[in-house]
Amino acid sequence: MYTESPPINGDYPEHNIDTAERVSSNRVHRLRPGAHPRSSGFKNTQVASDRLSISRRIIRALGRFSLVLLLGVGATLAWQSYGGEMVRAWAPSLSWLVPTSPSAELQALLKPVALDLAIMKRSLEQLASNQDQLARKQDQLAQAIALVQAAEQDINQKILAIAPPAPKVVHAPPTKSLQPPAQ
Repeated sequence: MYTESPPINGDYPEHNIDTAERVSSNRVHRLRPGAHPRSSGFKNTQVASDRLSISRRIIRALGRFSLVLLLGVGATLAWQSYGGEMVRAWAPSLSWLVPTSPSAELQALLKPVALDLAIMKRSLEQLASNQDQLARKQDQLAQAIALVQAAEQDINQKILAIAPPAPKVVHAPPTKSLQPPAQ
């Protein structure tokens, strides 16, 4: 934020007024030649300078952002076009960042590992396929069991509908003998 500070050398606008004019009755003050008038509305000037300052900040920030964005896009395109060769040529100390092609010895050592990985991948795919088949068969078995249970309930209901209900056996309570009690 820009704020105007008072002059250091004591040069105030009040001091720039001719003494002869200071005494005049109409209170018109004239400045000496070369003197700069000070704004009477300091707050209005400050608000206007803040508005300009904010807009300037926004424009500068957008400009910086655009510049960084363009540099990043340019660097990415250059990297994709030329790969690590430019890095090796410009900065050999950064060559460890660039991927290198493996040597023949390393390729010979990695070949059996790559074959083993391919075999394991194929085995995992077969296991996944077998698991899917097992899940489908399990679903079919669950459906078959549900059908058998439904058929069993249907048969039980038909049997109960055809057969008369079994007679209920009523047990008579034991009879008490009418013998007089012993005296």
